[in-house]
Amino acid sequence: MNASQLFETAASLPLQVLVVVLSIVVLSRFVDHAATNCRLWTIGFVAILGLIAAAFLLPHLRLFNDVSRLSESAARTMFVLQIWIIKALVVVWAIGLTVVLIRRLGRMIVLSQFFSQRCRVMTDEEIATLPLGEQDELPKHLRWLVSFEKHGPFCWQLQRPTIVLPSCLLREEEEEEVLRHVLLHELEHLRTNHPLQHFLQGTCNALLWFHPAIWWAARNAELTREFHCDEVAANAGKTIASYLKTLAKVAEQSATAPTCTLAFGRRKSAIVRRTERLVLQVETVHGPDSSHARGRASLAIGCLVLVVLVVSQLWLPVNVLASSRTPVSPWPTWTANLLHEFGVSVRDYERFDARHDLNDLLSDHED
Repeated sequence: MNASQLFETAASLPLQVLVVVLSIVVLSRFVDHAATNCRLWTIGFVAILGLIAAAFLLPHLRLFNDVSRLSESAARTMFVLQIWIIKALVVVWAIGLTVVLIRRLGRMIVLSQFFSQRCRVMTDEEIATLPLGEQDELPKHLRWLVSFEKHGPFCWQLQRPTIVLPSCLLREEEEEEVLRHVLLHELEHLRTNHPLQHFLQGTCNALLWFHPAIWWAARNAELTREFHCDEVAANAGKTIASYLKTLAKVAEQSATAPTCTLAFGRRKSAIVRRTERLVLQVETVHGPDSSHARGRASLAIGCLVLVVLVVSQLWLPVNVLASSRTPVSPWPTWTANLLHEFGVSVRDYERFDARHDLNDLLSDHED
């Protein structure tokens, strides 16, 4: 990809991501069902990664091509400016990505040390005394750990699912219902593959660390995951009111859990919002009809897929090398070269207008 194509990608991709995130927020309010909203965010993070891959590997439509009307001198000036801008952006992005990856690596090392030095494996006797019934399905190869420190319960999964419980929570025998709520909450995280969504979210955060919409999406997705697990754990108990007591209990006696994990209660503000949502459920006399909810969920997912397909062709007209002779961009060089190796002929060059030869312009700046 030349500098002008990279500039086109750098200008258009953040806009595409913003539209996808805004669409998910609007659709989640339309559906207002935590489980469906979790699926919307998972689809959204996969779609964002797909948009990034498509931007660098596939051609795209050019719905607007006003840049082709520029004079040769204006195109030359803009192209030179784009070269300097894209060089600066690549350096800044690479530095930011390196910092993010180093921080994540450091967090993983700290978490690994936490597991090995500050936790112990629960004995079979301790596991047998946990307030779980036969109907509570457990993930395969689940690892139970007890932490010696005072923090909130959390779950984590890279290869093996893990649930970490603070020792103080196990010692309070009179609070068996609190422990059951916590266990159901963390088990629901693992059963619904929330660690995978958390991984996709983290990948988007790393690649698009500079984008405020990604930060917003991460906060909304995290809160939605907690909403879903709260609803499942609360409905499995006696009353939602008893689960509200669990939220208050854990928030009162727990410090922050380690990062890179799915914690029961990481931020006080999130606890407040989760409480407000559960209170609203208590005040709601009749829940939504299941068939109606499924219809809304299918409609929302279909709308999101349609939005992603449309937005993938939303490209700003900033490529001064774009030709008005074709509405489709050329294939990126690396993808075209791979296809050529398999005998598939694709166009990896611009069809330039007769009024100016920007190919010579590009060659002059590459020399």
